[in-house]
Amino acid sequence: MGNSKALFLAAAVASGASFAANAADLLPPPPPIDMPPPPEYGGWYLRGDAGVGAVQMSGWRSTLQAYDETGQSLAASGNYIAPAFASIGDQGFVDIGFGYQFNSWFRADITGEYRTEASYRAGIVGANAFSGWVGGDYYNAGVSTALFMANGYVDIGTWHGVTPFVGFGVGIADNRISGLVDTGFGVAADKTQANFAWAVMAGLALNVTPNFKVELGYRYLDMGSLTSNPISCISPTGCWRETHSFHLASNDLRLGFRYAFNEPPMPVRPLITKY
Repeated sequence: MGNSKALFLAAAVASGASFAANAADLLPPPPPIDMPPPPEYGGWYLRGDAGVGAVQMSGWRSTLQAYDETGQSLAASGNYIAPAFASIGDQGFVDIGFGYQFNSWFRADITGEYRTEASYRAGIVGANAFSGWVGGDYYNAGVSTALFMANGYVDIGTWHGVTPFVGFGVGIADNRISGLVDTGFGVAADKTQANFAWAVMAGLALNVTPNFKVELGYRYLDMGSLTSNPISCISPTGCWRETHSFHLASNDLRLGFRYAFNEPPMPVRPLITKY
């Protein structure tokens, strides 16, 4: 009799375990574990760039004054002039600055930049209706720029350590024209003129280390207008004291770096719960 009760209890336990196992198979799967969003971070960084700019000059004009220094008008003397050509060379540049990374997608910085002297060349053709004289003037000078910019950038995302970005900047361009010579006739004193400047940028940043990044970028830079000082002639009379004016812009290629003083935090991993 005792053996029969033991067998009955063993069968009941085995049957209950089998039922529990089958019931567990019928339960819904556990809810998925939500991955936390990537941690936001911020901090100061140092930056520097070097590159070359293909400078564009537009709106060029040479202004022979309406009256020379003796009071004689240009038209009354029978002189007529027209632009012949105007060109400007490329500029190299370097900059340095500091900025702040506000989060994983937005940063802003302030930079100071020096742009080397570009070769300025221009010419006009002229004629005198009374004498039949035909000739022209040839000019040369150097144009350099000191640039101070405040820039904002949007980092679009990071794939395999490469981060595309776009940006916009505003600031001040101190444009300088120096050594302006009217060949054979006279020279003008050097002049520096401050202008509003703006820029749009795009490029790629390579994450060399969590703190150090290398950037390759393009920038369109508008540096405003520049007007020279009047040209003082070698001859004491009959000098028209002309000035030159033009607008400056540049297509820049930049290679730079950024060094962050705060290392971005490691991503937070969720705790895995066993069911």
